[in-house]
Formats: sequence, structure tokens, C-alpha cells
Amino acid sequence: MSADAILTFTNVSFTYRGDWLQRVQALKKVDLTVPRGSAFGFLGANGAGKSTSIKLVMGLLHGHQGDIRMFGQPLGDHRLRARIGYLPEHPYFYDNLAVGEYLAYMARLSGLAPDAIPAAIDRVCQLLDLADLKKRMLGSFSKGMRQRFGLAQAIIHQPDLLVLDEPFSGLDPLWRARFREVMALERKRGATLCFSTHILSDVEDLCDHYGVIDHGVVLEQGRLEDLVKQAPLVLTGSGPMPSAAMGNHDGTWRWQFPEAEREKNLATLPVGAQILRLERNRIGLEDYFVARVKAFHAAGKRLDGTGAA
Repeated sequence: MSADAILTFTNVSFTYRGDWLQRVQALKKVDLTVPRGSAFGFLGANGAGKSTSIKLVMGLLHGHQGDIRMFGQPLGDHRLRARIGYLPEHPYFYDNLAVGEYLAYMARLSGLAPDAIPAAIDRVCQLLDLADLKKRMLGSFSKGMRQRFGLAQAIIHQPDLLVLDEPFSGLDPLWRARFREVMALERKRGATLCFSTHILSDVEDLCDHYGVIDHGVVLEQGRLEDLVKQAPLVLTGSGPMPSAAMGNHDGTWRWQFPEAEREKNLATLPVGAQILRLERNRIGLEDYFVARVKAFHAAGKRLDGTGAA
């Protein structure tokens, strides 16, 4: 395991028994690296294998093949759990406990010293607007309120690794923005973020690394910056037009080419050509994701059954 990695999967496969006791292969020889200090977006459609991967990391599923390591150590050392904050996709809380009571309980489980717990509770309640709800029972909470509490209990002990499974589920736009702010603060504090989602704008806003999984297979992973650089450059100019350019209605012209051809094309501009703008076409991550998994996922097939949409 690289010293720069906080979580790694090496050749990991996992199967379980589905309907009629049939074996379902949820993960297929997964290799995945979450760099230390990164914000890692784990992308995939419903059923792609995101939650299965996370549950293996958290020790909620067992029986995988291959090697999973956290902080350089193999799974199984329970002391490592104190360094992790976790929010499941479908969290379950004891409904008969109040917010403050439950947060104190989770803080003790995470190894916080008793005299540090009140300040920790105040901190997360302020971040997630729970201060006026400390005495309220969790059983009365809506879906969005439970998500807020779920993030609060995940960060109360200021973990080194924050693992969130679909953290924006059930949130309105205002709370989605607040969650992004809190997650950014956790990363600024020094935590590594790893969260699964199929909402691509959240990855664009928060992440510097990403991985794409579909049907249990990791299709690709890497730096988001490198993915963005795959988008072509667009040069807008006036005057003599290169042969490969296209004219605009206002008399200017537009020339699109890959990053690798930048120096050559700029050096061979016609004499008298004026550069007005040179900018990169923005990759729409959602469009990229759909195109990337279409060949693997049933959602990419036409409804008439004639092939790709």
C-alpha cells in the first residue's frame, strides 16, 4: 500500500446469495485507491457496487476475496474504527434517544475523553443546526433531519477518514449546500473524504479524485483535474482563418483541438490571425459518466431494444 493511500482495494471480489439462492457477484477484482488527504467521489448507478464496497470497509459485510487496507493495515483491527466517521445510505438510529444523548453516546464509542464531549456536541450541533433540537427524540425526525444528525454523529470525533454513502439523499437544496460546506470544512481540518453518489455536480464541487464503478467493475479512477484536461481547447480568433477552423456568424472563427496540439497549432496560425480567446471546453461530468457506463449498464439501452441510446 502506498504511503499516500489511506484506503486501498487490491483484486477484491465479493459474492452473495440472491433470489432463489443464486450467487450474485457484486464486486469483480476491484482495484481502488483513495489517496490520503483527498476528497474521493465514488461514482456509480444504483446497484453498481458502491454500497457493497463501503460495507466491506466498515466490517458490515464479510467473506470477500482480495485485500482491503485502511491506514496501511488489513481489515479486522477494531481500533482503526475510532479513526473513521461513517454515514450509511440508510441510517438506523435508536428513535427513543434524544439528539444530545445520542451524540454523547457516539462520542464515547469513538473514544473521546469525557471532558471533551460537551464541546464536541456543541460544535456539530452548530454546524448542522441541531442546537435547538438536543432534547428532541430522533423518532420524530424527518428524512432530511435524520441525514443532518447522521453527519453530525459521523464527524463528532473529528475522524481521519470520513466515509459517506449517498450523503445528500433526502436533502433540499439549502441543506445540500450546507452539507458541502461541512464536508469542505472537514477536509480543511485534515480529514480524507470518501463518499458515494450518483449526483455528479456534488463530485465536481467537492472532489479532486474520483472512481467510476459499474456492475461491480471499476471502469476508471484518477484525478478529476486530469479528466477535465481531456476536454478540448477552443480558440476563437479573427482575421485569416486556419483551414481546420469554422466561421462564426459575427465574422470571427472557432478552432477546436486537443491539449496535445496546443503549441503546434498556435505556432502555425496564419499570418495576421488574431487570438480573441483560448479556453477549455468544459466536460459535463454527468454526460461523461453516462457515456462511460452506457456499454455496461442497462440504462444505456434504448427502450425499443435496438441497441445503445
